[in-house]
Amino acid sequence: MVIKQFDEQVQQINELFLNGHAKESYQLAKALIANSAFTKHESFPTIQQHVALLEANGYANMPIPTAEKVKQSVERTDGSYPERDVLAAYIGSEDDQQFGKVVDELLAGSIEAQANAYYTMAEYFALAEEHDKALVQYAEAIKLQPNIALFWGAFAQFLSRNEGSPYLALRLIEEAIQLDSMNPRWYYIQGNIFFQLVATTKNLSYLPALEEAWEKAKKRCSAKQVVLKVDIAKSNDLLSQWKKQML
Repeated sequence: MVIKQFDEQVQQINELFLNGHAKESYQLAKALIANSAFTKHESFPTIQQHVALLEANGYANMPIPTAEKVKQSVERTDGSYPERDVLAAYIGSEDDQQFGKVVDELLAGSIEAQANAYYTMAEYFALAEEHDKALVQYAEAIKLQPNIALFWGAFAQFLSRNEGSPYLALRLIEEAIQLDSMNPRWYYIQGNIFFQLVATTKNLSYLPALEEAWEKAKKRCSAKQVVLKVDIAKSNDLLSQWKKQML
């Protein structure tokens, strides 16, 4: 009976992760390896490795959103967000002095303003291809404001675009979705992360969740989000081509 129960939990850990529920998969795996009776189970080394992999990607120290309901930013038709306006203004003017002044003012302001400053700097370093610096700034924004979906989603998108860890990206985008489940962008990014996992691990078990994520993104797009709709269609075409080559 105990062995059967362990078998079911191992299967659940695997299925949770394959479907994008990385946080719950990690928590269940962590609890399972802490059970002394499980140490003799044949899957103990595998689950132990699963936990080690996720903890190497920061799962143990991830900021935790509070129960407070926060109004989330709405993506504009061009894919931009109000929080990115400071950087957009700099890109238009290339006025380093003014940009630095605005960022300093944000850093001297409220917690919300400080978080936006770190997000702005993260996006700046991402554009400048200073990836290590961008990672630090995204993390700081999330620490200060863990209830803002944009910060989680932007960090996940950065990792996905720059071939960063898909295991960390999957955990980040999961939080963005939980905080703002009606934003199609987050599901599109989640699908991209699953695609990266399929391509790198050759584990086709990620395919159903990949296709479901892009379908959810498509359904949630407003009539005006034409650019995102086109991106989803292009990604689906790319997936179809990949399937023909690999399957």
